[in-house]
Amino acid sequence: MTTGAVQPPFQPLMPISWSELIVAGQANLAPQPPAAQPAPATIRRVISTAYYAVFHALAASNADVLIGSAHDRLTADAWVRTYRGLNHNQARSQLQQNRTSFSANVRVFADLLRYLQNERHNADYNPQATFTAQTAATWLNKADIVITNFLQASQGERAAVAIFTLVRTR
Repeated sequence: MTTGAVQPPFQPLMPISWSELIVAGQANLAPQPPAAQPAPATIRRVISTAYYAVFHALAASNADVLIGSAHDRLTADAWVRTYRGLNHNQARSQLQQNRTSFSANVRVFADLLRYLQNERHNADYNPQATFTAQTAATWLNKADIVITNFLQASQGERAAVAIFTLVRTR
């Protein structure tokens, strides 16, 4: 039995773009007016943004290698579920625990995820932590390079990363 309602046509997914997060972070560091320094809260936000660029790159990579391109509602739902299934702590611990199994690009990515997660925690929760605009810019630049290199890893290796970061062992 149908209700007579017409389903809207399938719309392709628009995942959160890690590269747009990097660009947004860089824009936030551009002082306004040009002689001014970004506010400390802005610098903290940029460090968080650098971490989230890495996190969203991993989430999208996991969904891409396990599900592929979403071409209908079913695959789109599966892609989103896989993307959203990534847990911050599990991703960090599993990448570190299995890091020696991976190529250099994936090991560097795993290390950056860990370092940036620690920096993000300091930026978001430690009122005594201080950061400079240069430090934030350096994290953004590292994230950009390391994500690009990580995405060059083979499909098989990225699929292994996806399984390690998404599936718990029993």
